[in-house]
Amino acid sequence: MRTSLVLASLFAAMLCTRAENRPVLIEEARPAAAPVLKGTVRDAFVVSGIPAGTKKVRAWFELPLEEPLQEITDLKIEAPAGYRIAKDEVLGNRFLYVEIAEPKEESFVVTVTFSIRRWESAAPAAQARALTAEEKTAAAGYLAEFPNGETTERIRGQAMKLAEGLSDPGTTARRFYDYIIDNAEYWKKDPANLKPSGKGSATYCMDSKTGNCTDFHALYQAMARAVDLPTQFVMGTALKSGLDGVEVFEGDLKEPSYHCWVKTYFPGRGWVYSDISYADSDLAKREYYFDRVDAQRVGFANGRNIDLAPKQDGPKLNWFIKCHVEIDGKEHEGWDRKLTWKSVK
Repeated sequence: MRTSLVLASLFAAMLCTRAENRPVLIEEARPAAAPVLKGTVRDAFVVSGIPAGTKKVRAWFELPLEEPLQEITDLKIEAPAGYRIAKDEVLGNRFLYVEIAEPKEESFVVTVTFSIRRWESAAPAAQARALTAEEKTAAAGYLAEFPNGETTERIRGQAMKLAEGLSDPGTTARRFYDYIIDNAEYWKKDPANLKPSGKGSATYCMDSKTGNCTDFHALYQAMARAVDLPTQFVMGTALKSGLDGVEVFEGDLKEPSYHCWVKTYFPGRGWVYSDISYADSDLAKREYYFDRVDAQRVGFANGRNIDLAPKQDGPKLNWFIKCHVEIDGKEHEGWDRKLTWKSVK
């Protein structure tokens, strides 16, 4: 029997509603099995192109999530003086925050290193039940719409059609998962002809029948919302085995960039993790990725349409990964990130 990832008890009793009606994440139990991945990660950033006469630079850099599936130790930071670690207590996201008044240099460097132990998730969706009215109220933050992830009438209609006659939320979620795999092609299968939306769009994935991880999971979340299945978007980076120990990226060898996955809350089972885009790109693992994710990854941020901590001057972010920089209140795109990792025994 698979190890449960969640200390099961009533959903409503374990949530505390905060600003914007977003509940605090439920405490999850770490699997009893040994961690599948152990390694060290180096996350290096260069912010450049800071104009002369700039009054203030504000920058937020990713820090790994503190969650039972991943244990982070030996966190070390090299950054301009005065940096601090800030945390969004609602979503659980952590940020390395740097603020520089009247910068004298046109660039600066930030380096974050840490050790990670990561576990495979393994909480089956079977034997779940529907939310009670009280649980639905408590879970409102996980059922809220976000830009690019709206439950349109077309998406709602398709979701209701797939869910017709079903009482088990786990079976319903599996139908949504299968629908996306059967009707959309992961863009990397044919990059010359298929493209992602670039914004994680549910309607784009539905209409264009393609997309990347953000598009696939946006559509899943939009369909799940139609039947009151709470979900959470997770943004991170895949620690690909082919990049283990690689420190220089040349030619076709690319920096790992970002990857996302999703988790669904099933009363009586807890949070269940899925990775639809990975399943679509490797159909041999279709069963596997419905209710588990592998350990070859690091999670950095939860949620869509989010605020940072401390709050940014600009609008809410579609999602957060790598970093966000503002110069005198306006977003600045002059930065670069290189993430490397090495496994350890």
